[in-house]
Formats: sequence, structure tokens, C-alpha cells
Amino acid sequence: MGIKHVVTFYGWDVNHLPRKRPVWRTRYREMFEHVDLVLCEGSYMRQSLIQLGANPAKTRVQHLGVDVDAIRFEIRTRQPDQPLKVLLAATFTAKKGFPDGLEALGRLHREYGIPLQITIIGDARAIQKDQLEKERILAVLDQWQLRPFTRLLGYQPYATLFAEAYQHHLFLSPSRTAPDGDTEGGAPVSLIDMQATGMPVVSTTHCDIPEVVQHGRTGFLSPEGDIDGLVQNLLHLAQNPDQWAGIGTAGRQHIEQEYNARTQGGRLAALYQELF
Repeated sequence: MGIKHVVTFYGWDVNHLPRKRPVWRTRYREMFEHVDLVLCEGSYMRQSLIQLGANPAKTRVQHLGVDVDAIRFEIRTRQPDQPLKVLLAATFTAKKGFPDGLEALGRLHREYGIPLQITIIGDARAIQKDQLEKERILAVLDQWQLRPFTRLLGYQPYATLFAEAYQHHLFLSPSRTAPDGDTEGGAPVSLIDMQATGMPVVSTTHCDIPEVVQHGRTGFLSPEGDIDGLVQNLLHLAQNPDQWAGIGTAGRQHIEQEYNARTQGGRLAALYQELF
């Protein structure tokens, strides 16, 4: 038809699909021969696509965008007699790393005496591997005796996630590569949302998370699966609440600059216009 061809990748289609069904490697290579532009959400994903055969000159990073103007910014503070309130939110899949995060919280409480209040938003889908992951999550809660101060809210509306966010001090998102090779591909949108609210985050160097969370500036990162690193980052934030204002402000600024839906929409339009 003589028209331009643009392909946007999102995550599961980059790492998981070509690994589980190799026929997609052949299909992608065929497509990459004809496509005019390939878009993805971060540098890690871009390199993954190049390894699959995408032309580097035609492969561009286009960050995701959220409605920043609709997200209230609020600096978190913690009173001396308050428990550290930590929020986790995701579907119970292995790539989310919840057992790692909960073990880190268990150690934070047991080894360092940090009082905690934990809220988990999310649940397992009705498939075996997710149900097994839920069992692992519940087992870790029991192993570290976290149940008395953990709220399991199940799936909740988007508005409830934000309502809970403003009642918590930190957001924990310990993503990792799943045993079956599944990854975030890019980064969880929840990390964008939570930084926009002004909440410090603790996460991992998995996939494109380091582009969303700037280590030491907007939050703290450790290698995926590094529970010691998670403990130390959580401990640092628990012991230094005076740093939360600077971290929260930097996080909001970073999201406004790089993940604002209005700005990213303009950048996406400019990428399309380059083709003509």
C-alpha cells in the first residue's frame, strides 16, 4: 500500500514470547526488514529488540506517560511513634518479586526492630503458576510472622491504589526475572504513578526500572533477587525520613519531565511526523 509501518513493543512481547515460542524470532526478523520505526519504553527494551534483529537506526525509546496533572503531590512524613507504612501493588506473578520484598521487610522488622504496617494490593489470576506464587507469598508472610501487621486487600480499583498511596510512606516493587524467563520488559507503571505522588520507592535494577527510578535521587535500587540490598535500602529510608522530601520532590520532577502523558504525546507525534 506504500504506507509507513510503525511497531510499538510493550514488554511480554520482547522477552517472554520469543523465548517461549522461538517461531516469533523468525517472524520478528521478517517484520524488522520492512518496518520504518520501532518504538519501546526504555533503553533495556531497545537493546533487547536490537538483539532480536531490529535495526538500531530505526529503534527509538518512547517513555510511557501518565496524567501527572491529575495526581496530587504530597511529601511523606513519619511521626516518631508511627510504624513504617509500606505499600506493594501488583498481580501475584513471579516477575513482581513479592517474596523477596516481604522477606526483606521481615528481616527489617526482626533484625533492626523497625515497626511495620504493610499493605498488599493485588491477587493471583486463576492460573496455576500465579496460584503457586500466591502460596509462596503467604508462606513468606507466615515465615517472618508478618501477618499481624499486613493487610491483604486483593484487587482494587485504580482510585483505591492512590487513596492507599497517600496513607503510606514507601512503595516497594522488587521486580525480578521469573523462572520461566518472564520479565517486566520495561518497567511497572506503578513506579511512575507512585513517584508522581511524591512517595519514595524501593525497587531493583530489573529491565528499564533504572530509567524510571533514579538510584539515590528518586528512590533506591538493588540488583534483582538481592534481598540484602533491599533490606539496606529500606533501612536507609526508615532511618533517614529527613531525606524523604528531597527524594519525593526529585521523583515528581523526573516524572513530570520524562513520563508526563501530555509531553510524551507530543514527543510521539514528532516521531510519527519524522516519517513524512
